[in-house]
Amino acid sequence: MVLLIINLGLYDDHFHMMDWFFNVFGIFWWIPMIIGISSYILISIIIGLFMHKDAIKRRIPNPEIWLLIGLIFNLLGLVIYLLARSNYETVESKRVA
Repeated sequence: MVLLIINLGLYDDHFHMMDWFFNVFGIFWWIPMIIGISSYILISIIIGLFMHKDAIKRRIPNPEIWLLIGLIFNLLGLVIYLLARSNYETVESKRVA
C-alpha cells in the first residue's frame, strides 16, 4: 500500500536535493542538460582540433596525444599545451608554384 501511495504522488513529505532544479525548469528540465552537454562536447572538439593542427604545424612529436588531451581535459589541456608548445618553433611550409 505504501508503494502505491508514493508512486501516485500522494505522499509529498519528502525533499529531494534536485527539487529546486525541477521547480525552476518544470517539465523542460532536459533542455538545459542537452545544451550543456552539447556545448561541452563541441568546445572539447574545437580545443582538440586546434591543439592537433598546431602540433602538426610546429612538428611536435605525437600530435594525436595532444588531440586526446584536448578532448579529455578541455581547458586544462589547452593551458598545458600552451605552456608546452613554447619549446617548439613554428615550421613554415614552402609553397610550390
